[in-house]
Amino acid sequence: PGPDAEAMFLEFSRKFETLSRAEKSVFNLYVQGYDAKEITQILCLSINTIKTHNKRIYWKLDVNSRKELMGYLRKMREQGFDVHVE
Repeated sequence: PGPDAEAMFLEFSRKFETLSRAEKSVFNLYVQGYDAKEITQILCLSINTIKTHNKRIYWKLDVNSRKELMGYLRKMREQGFDVHVE
């Protein structure tokens, strides 16, 4: 990975650490391919709670949609960074 990719990964890592535990749980399930409805069942949360977590995740990670977030993660993986999150 080049210096730009490294900077992107470091910035993502910094932003990711601002997510709450609940937001990280929702984020991880999205990364694994689950949709919002499935996440409500897995985490036993309402759809409104999931929507609130989504808004906060997007705001904290500076993206506008799940599609944009997944594209960003894909680019990082293509650059050789492991974007598996805990």
